[in-house]
Amino acid sequence: MRSARYFVAFLGAFAVLLAACSGGQQPAGGGSASPSAGTKATYGGSITFGLENDVSNLDPMLSGLFVDRNIMYAMYDSLVRVTPKGDIIPWLADKWETSSDGKTVTFTLRTDVKYHDGTAFDADSVKWNIERYKTTQGSLRTADLASVDSVTVVDAKTVKFNLKSAFAPLLGALVDRAGMMVSKAVQTAVGADFTLKPFKAGTGPFILTEAVKGDHYTLEKNPNWWGKDKDGSKLPYLDKITVRPITDADVALTNLRTGNAQVLNRINGKDVAAVKADSTLSYLEVGSFSWNSLVPNEAPGFIFSDHRYVKAVAMALDRDEILQSGPAAGIGLVGWGPISPAHFAYDASFKPWPKADPDGAKKLIADVGKGPLKFELLVPSGDAGILQAAQLIKSELAKADITMDLKTQTLNEIVAIQQKHQHLGMTFVGWSGRLDPDGNTYDFVVTGSPNNDSSYSNKQVDDLMAQQRAESDPAKRKQLLLQAQQIYTVDDPSRVWYGFGVSPLITVKNLVGMESYPDRIPRFQAASLQK
Repeated sequence: MRSARYFVAFLGAFAVLLAACSGGQQPAGGGSASPSAGTKATYGGSITFGLENDVSNLDPMLSGLFVDRNIMYAMYDSLVRVTPKGDIIPWLADKWETSSDGKTVTFTLRTDVKYHDGTAFDADSVKWNIERYKTTQGSLRTADLASVDSVTVVDAKTVKFNLKSAFAPLLGALVDRAGMMVSKAVQTAVGADFTLKPFKAGTGPFILTEAVKGDHYTLEKNPNWWGKDKDGSKLPYLDKITVRPITDADVALTNLRTGNAQVLNRINGKDVAAVKADSTLSYLEVGSFSWNSLVPNEAPGFIFSDHRYVKAVAMALDRDEILQSGPAAGIGLVGWGPISPAHFAYDASFKPWPKADPDGAKKLIADVGKGPLKFELLVPSGDAGILQAAQLIKSELAKADITMDLKTQTLNEIVAIQQKHQHLGMTFVGWSGRLDPDGNTYDFVVTGSPNNDSSYSNKQVDDLMAQQRAESDPAKRKQLLLQAQQIYTVDDPSRVWYGFGVSPLITVKNLVGMESYPDRIPRFQAASLQK
């Protein structure tokens, strides 16, 4: 969920229009991606995926990191999925229909699906999963499913979501963890160990068979997966995927070049040109939903409980310098909020501080009247590029007489501290992005939401965000989203946003059939090793 990448790199933004909430949009299939033109898909083979950090939790209900999802998309299926262009398509649900008042969504399910443990996937299973996500203490999916009042089993292949009110972002949420289905039998039997050992718990193209935290995760082919390629051949093609955490982007690229890895989904900006010119590698890239940020602790008693300090930091940042001199190496797009250029609600004119304003930041701090601003920034360890970006930001803030001390810890440790609202100053943690702008905004700024790690609370923002969720007209939704963004980024800031990312996909040349998605998560069901 949270992104371990902080460089600002964005090429070729595109608008994402959400598919209409109606049934029968296109036939469900395992992989719209097929091998490249002129190549022939072959069965068999193993690959290694170099993941940027170790996972924290493989239970979709409790997962809080982007890296978790990279494994989840291979082992779990969700009710619906999304194409690289942002269209929502059938997946475990063949089709869906929305009532005229928008308060009921009825899903018709596939009937040829079983969990990896052999148990049936059906409407009862959907009801159990959604209710588990909604009602379990500590669930991180409650905001995604806040509109769902109840789930009704009509028959084995039909399930009805009864909503408290019309909820425009519902399908976007069901693309991801809120819509991922897990085996009740496995989850119940495994108990607490399910967080990192959900063996045979999914219905996806690959089965998790081994999990060695900090070292590797093994995914083996599901021979009974329902998906087929465009020619009707069974998917997946690959026999095995080994996922290895490699925290340093330079080390990961070296592993790719030496044959110790075959696929990566991150790269430092300085290496893009060389990789594009390398005849042994393939490079794909699309615009991303992701954003980069500094997360303050605004809880009472902490430095940033006075939001003017947050605004001062936001004003003092030289976003262009971060883009040009940081790990992005000049590739990208700066930003001031969480609604990305890949969202329908993006406003390219929203630039509250087109240039860094250290003098304005100094004045704001003087208005607080408590002396100079000094705070601690927690920075994820293991990647030189991340530390470089943090050091650059530190030097920029110094021009506004703001002292920022850097402290490194693992990403998992930082996220745990942040979720408990115990960080003393700020953390250097971004977001991998979601299809609907609600997924990039609501959970971070609405009072009491699971990912509101800054402890932010503003009633006007709460009201605007609730209104946009119930609004079906995209134009009206956009205005509500932008009104809220003005408040939580400028007038009463909840955190500091400074740029948007890209979704790169770097593979060895003979690994074909993959596409780059705006959420930066590789899809392996149609991947094939060309012989």
